[in-house]
Amino acid sequence: MEVRVVRLGHVGLTVRDIDRTIDFYSTYLGMRLTEKFEYPEEKIGHGVAVAAGAFLRCDVTHHEMSIFRMRRDILAADAPDAPRYGFGLHHIAFELNTPEDLKGLFKKMRDGGVEIVNSRKGGPGNQPRFYARDPDGNLLEFYWGIDKVGWEGASRAYDPIEEIDLLNFDFEAYVDRRERDAAEARKGIRSGLNT
Repeated sequence: MEVRVVRLGHVGLTVRDIDRTIDFYSTYLGMRLTEKFEYPEEKIGHGVAVAAGAFLRCDVTHHEMSIFRMRRDILAADAPDAPRYGFGLHHIAFELNTPEDLKGLFKKMRDGGVEIVNSRKGGPGNQPRFYARDPDGNLLEFYWGIDKVGWEGASRAYDPIEEIDLLNFDFEAYVDRRERDAAEARKGIRSGLNT
């Protein structure tokens, strides 16, 4: 029997300032603090490098995000922020319930001085989305309407990735086209055309 995970559980980040990070994720994303902790210098917790941390949640699950501050002898206070490009974490993605929620978050972040990287559509999953950076420079994706892969295992062909004006994007036309394309993809599975 093949062992499979059920879902991605949580993301852990090393941050410069725990309170600043809690404030960012609660102010902009509505995440809630489950608990916050600090280890005495002589105690080892969460491996040998963690000095303090906090757990944030979206719902009733204990946490979807773990944030940690490393011991100063492991990672100095003047260490650089997350690299724009490098090996390791590329981005963290958050799904929103509606197009209005997506646009509302975009405006709230833009008006709050958060660095907005760009807004796009197309590519695998096709979803309309925007990218921003958290206080430590981590790339964050916010999206609505990612494609679903049904029982047939059919994913629809996707458009090339292109920049969009998110606030003026036609979400209704996007949904109409998505449904037509998904119906075509399902036909291919039933007829044996997809490989």
